[in-house]
Amino acid sequence: MTSLSDRERRLIAILILIAVIALGWLAIIAPILSGFEARAAERERLALVQASNQRLIDNVVRLRRLAEAQKADMTRFHVLAATPEAAAEQLKERVSALIGTAEGEVRAMQDVEAEAGRIALRIEARVDAGQLVRLLERLQNSEPLMVVSALSVSAPAVSSAEASAPSSRKLDVRLDLAASYSPA
Repeated sequence: MTSLSDRERRLIAILILIAVIALGWLAIIAPILSGFEARAAERERLALVQASNQRLIDNVVRLRRLAEAQKADMTRFHVLAATPEAAAEQLKERVSALIGTAEGEVRAMQDVEAEAGRIALRIEARVDAGQLVRLLERLQNSEPLMVVSALSVSAPAVSSAEASAPSSRKLDVRLDLAASYSPA
């Protein structure tokens, strides 16, 4: 084998030194630096979470007031009862009372199938034209808010005595009502 010249020895020594430095970088310094970067990223994430949490804490009073206001308004928009059947009974009582205050006569009431979270009723009543207007006005302004999905009005056969007084003539009315239901 031939011996290496001084220049080749220096070149090999420099290559070995570069390899040792690269190996030291990969084995020792790179993991330490990546650990610093990971902890810095985690600190930034935690700072953002802390800032978000502080905003929530600062808004707790406002959010609590909003939640209480929404809970108070819940009775305006929903019939509150333990079961849908109890809610339907409450709605029947309210509608019967409204028809009674309009001086009408309830003929029949029955539950109608409705989607989840809603209750629906079909009401048959006998009222005169003025009472019908008052009834619809009361239904519109009463709480919980109700939706009249169908209204059917028919006039029963008229006797000669009733024909002379058309303003007191009774009308047969069928209303389909729906309202939202929420567990109490």
